[in-house]
Amino acid sequence: MKLKCYTTLLLLFLINGTGFAQDIVPTDTTKVSILRIDPSNAMGGNVSDVFSLVNYIPLETTSESIFGNISQLEILNGYYIILDYDKNAIFIFTLNGKYHSKIQGKPHSPIYKFLINKWTNQIIYTSDNYRTVTYCDLNGKVIKTEKNMSSNGIPNIYLNSHFISEDQLLSYDQYRNIDSTSKYFTSYTRSLLRFGNPIHAIGMPYSQQYAKIDILSTTVGPLTTFGNDTVFLFAKPYSYDLYFVSPHCIKQVYKLVFPQASSLPADFLTNSEYDFKRIDFIQKNPEMIFALNNCYLLGNNLLFEASSYKARQDDNILYNLESGNVIAIKHILPDSLSYNLPIIDLVSANFENIGFAYCDGSYIYTSLSSLCLFQTRDANGINQKTMPEILQSYFKKGTSKDNPVIVQLKLKANL
Repeated sequence: MKLKCYTTLLLLFLINGTGFAQDIVPTDTTKVSILRIDPSNAMGGNVSDVFSLVNYIPLETTSESIFGNISQLEILNGYYIILDYDKNAIFIFTLNGKYHSKIQGKPHSPIYKFLINKWTNQIIYTSDNYRTVTYCDLNGKVIKTEKNMSSNGIPNIYLNSHFISEDQLLSYDQYRNIDSTSKYFTSYTRSLLRFGNPIHAIGMPYSQQYAKIDILSTTVGPLTTFGNDTVFLFAKPYSYDLYFVSPHCIKQVYKLVFPQASSLPADFLTNSEYDFKRIDFIQKNPEMIFALNNCYLLGNNLLFEASSYKARQDDNILYNLESGNVIAIKHILPDSLSYNLPIIDLVSANFENIGFAYCDGSYIYTSLSSLCLFQTRDANGINQKTMPEILQSYFKKGTSKDNPVIVQLKLKANL
């Protein structure tokens, strides 16, 4: 994907009497498509109306590999990389679901998230709040653990960092209320996007006026990958704007417009009356859409979660950029293409918590609990003989307590 950007600007910060030059990557807003979407009018349909292919990949269940939920999913060099918060472990499976290896976290040192580096085939995680980071290979073997703090006590790699080359990062950080005289204040503190390792440029800088914006974060985002290793979709917090972000470019591409009744106040980001009260406002107005999460672009199809504090049947949306059709993912019903099995898990809280967990540019991925699949089979009397061998074996040998099943979905070309 080719993106045009303009000449980088230069910003000079004076910190503790010393000058620090920091490049700013400007935001190009010259060509923005306005998308008017009313989720309450979204269509439904059968699986075969929306998807051309559905694959179910059971994940091998052994005493070593058993886990409960997929908290994070990535694909790296032919392997599914899966984090389960509750197990405090990162599991590695082959693409056909066979267990390969595991990275076990330490007691009382939770792993909240991991990174992947496609250029080095490494899995990177922290279990001490980013004071150090550990690098592992695809066999789960530790390659190295190294300090992760810069000289002023700021992590180099943190929660929302992504590798864009062997050693360079693209990162997001939320609004920070750090005084400019603090030792933790840097030339990039007041910016939502940071480029490089060490950081050599910033994007979307903000003034002290915006430092008191408290953020409620959920699911996957606000930076999401969709099949291009160096281009991300970015959903700016508390706005309905979507951007393409690459190492040298920020370009707004879409502005989503929702019905007023479900939209945040127009001055939600700028009115100081909301300072440190925005999360409270969202909790008291649970029907309002406060964020765009799980944003993916596949061809002419834009997928996203219109997140509100209260889960809704129309919160996960597919919008076709060519036809303008709006489809609510939760309204899609099983049919013969999915062997009359569901494609989203409404038995456990898995889909509500994570949604579509990953996109590789061709397919989107979610997961189903074994409890969901076995309950559906038993309740509906589904004929297993119509299923592929992998599913027949899964139902014959497995139980409702087995590992989750990954669902791989390919969208139809014309929606």
